[in-house]
Amino acid sequence: MTELANISIILVEPETPGNVGFASRVLANFGVSDLRIVGDDPRQEQDAQIFSVHALELLESASIFEYIEDALEGIDNVWASTARIGRNHSVTRAAVPLPHLPNPTTLDGRVGILFGRESIGLMNEEIDLSDIVFTIPVSPEYPSLNLSHAIAVVLYELFHKYAPEAEPRKNDPKPATMKEKNQVSIFFDEVVDIIPIRDYKKPIAKQVFRNLLGRAFMTGREVATLTGTIRRMRNYILDPDKYKNE
Repeated sequence: MTELANISIILVEPETPGNVGFASRVLANFGVSDLRIVGDDPRQEQDAQIFSVHALELLESASIFEYIEDALEGIDNVWASTARIGRNHSVTRAAVPLPHLPNPTTLDGRVGILFGRESIGLMNEEIDLSDIVFTIPVSPEYPSLNLSHAIAVVLYELFHKYAPEAEPRKNDPKPATMKEKNQVSIFFDEVVDIIPIRDYKKPIAKQVFRNLLGRAFMTGREVATLTGTIRRMRNYILDPDKYKNE
């Protein structure tokens, strides 16, 4: 099962085949497999195929429709992306910011997200087919996003908030434990105690090192390497003749 399995991306009359290729890649990035295209079929266009790269299979499996109503067949919740923000007096069509969209994975049925033409976006009558109209918060000086970029922003927002966490794989790096971080701190403290640093600066140096460890995401392997290195530093400082050939 893919991460956002109940989402369909619907492109309404895309004007640039290359954007459709890029869009296919974006869908694959975020575990969305259902691409629907209203209008001309761009799947065999050279730019679409080139820019889809490793998502060519997803591109070629896209469904093509003549009318938007047909593309919405089997869609239970329709969300429309627009750069035009509704005014307060137009409550029914007021656009909500992207971060306020509901969790699509908890909704019954399939969620279809509409994206309009690169030049003019969605028509009013197409927006009227949606349950929710939303916008991507951007600078008001230039509110229009490239089609594939807009899809990427939307799917990233939904993915990092709502996609179920994947089961860790056997070879995934394991984060360092508190015990492992404490051990490297102990060796560092010993180094600080035996090198020529003024006494009042030693607690500061030790605390700064702990702060760095606390802020950094470190794997167990990384901390083990750091621990071994600092331990050797300590041993060499204490007895350089004994440890210089290690």
